[in-house]
Amino acid sequence: MIATAFLFSVFCRQALATEPSDLLPNTTPRLARFLEQLPLKAQQEIARRFRVALSYDLIGSDNVPDGSGKSILEIELSTETSRGVMVFETTPTDARFLFLDDLPYRIPDRFRLSDGEKRTIALVFARYEKSEFKDRDWARMWFSRPSVMTSWQLQAYRDLGMLPREFGRLGYGP
Repeated sequence: MIATAFLFSVFCRQALATEPSDLLPNTTPRLARFLEQLPLKAQQEIARRFRVALSYDLIGSDNVPDGSGKSILEIELSTETSRGVMVFETTPTDARFLFLDDLPYRIPDRFRLSDGEKRTIALVFARYEKSEFKDRDWARMWFSRPSVMTSWQLQAYRDLGMLPREFGRLGYGP
């Protein structure tokens, strides 16, 4: 009975632990739990890109519709002076850093991403913005010219119901 109680208490402590990942000392518990689900090689590639002085949180991830086993992972980085979003492509065995941007509105062409990858990157970030900033008038935020929004990001906002379908086609917005 005592042994069972001891094992139960150890299991509960581990299950409820909110310690950050050893790989990323300043990460949030949510990101640490997510990273633990990735293969070790992917965790190491992601951790290699971080500096200790930063703090990080998971913005989100999603499967790429035209890629077998590919996912897009977006992680927010913060320092006292700046913020950024790191975008990775992950597979069941690996991770590949794609780009870092202050906001992933300009999805770089130099990486030769597929349409599915671009769409996934745009949707992951648009979902994050929709959940974080519920009371925004999206059409007035940063869609007026000159806008840095890509057509992929604009479409993601439309797909999520954040903008009317005709936005950008009637002479306003990008």
